[in-house]
Amino acid sequence: MSDLKWLPVKIRLGQITPWTDNPRMSTKAQAERLIQSERELGQVQTVAIGPAEDGKYPLYDGHQRYSAWYTVKGAEYELTALQSNRALTEDERRKMSILLHTASGGWDWSRISGWSVGELKEWGLVNQDNVKGWNMDALNVSELMTAEIDEAEAFGKLPSGDRAPFRQVTFTLHNSQCEVIDEALRVSKSLGAFTDSPNENSNGNAIARICETYISYEKHNT
Repeated sequence: MSDLKWLPVKIRLGQITPWTDNPRMSTKAQAERLIQSERELGQVQTVAIGPAEDGKYPLYDGHQRYSAWYTVKGAEYELTALQSNRALTEDERRKMSILLHTASGGWDWSRISGWSVGELKEWGLVNQDNVKGWNMDALNVSELMTAEIDEAEAFGKLPSGDRAPFRQVTFTLHNSQCEVIDEALRVSKSLGAFTDSPNENSNGNAIARICETYISYEKHNT
């Protein structure tokens, strides 16, 4: 992809064709927050498109933003987009859809801890749907990480007699959940060492911590 260049262009929403295989998705609540953001803040972020194909410009990145703007502004709304100097291959589109959204960083919870919880809830960062989503995504990621690992590899470092307290668990994971799960595991690990855990597997400990956080949240909010 090193030969790719991106230049700003003006384009109408009605000229853009979304990617039918886009693995990214949003809930109804997330879509409503995007629409609210567009109405209150305007077009802060942009979208990425390719050269015209049959009079339409393929959308490479920004599907949720595109949908929000289309809902608010309609097909004739003109926005600034970044256009590539050539069409992307299917493999490049897939790579972009994952790479861009796994390299976006995470939250510094120590800084956010002093902010208004009410505002964080209003803005959509802290809510029950997100907590449930983080929990489910973190659980599902274990299948992605262990699906191709056989028992010998997973338990190879443990003597046979020490394997009884441990279980290898797998789940079905959709591609669109990878980013959230990876970020949830990173945040969980960043909260400190797992000093009281009998498990030496960091991913297992991270998932357990996320689940404990979710259970605690549920107990205090039901």
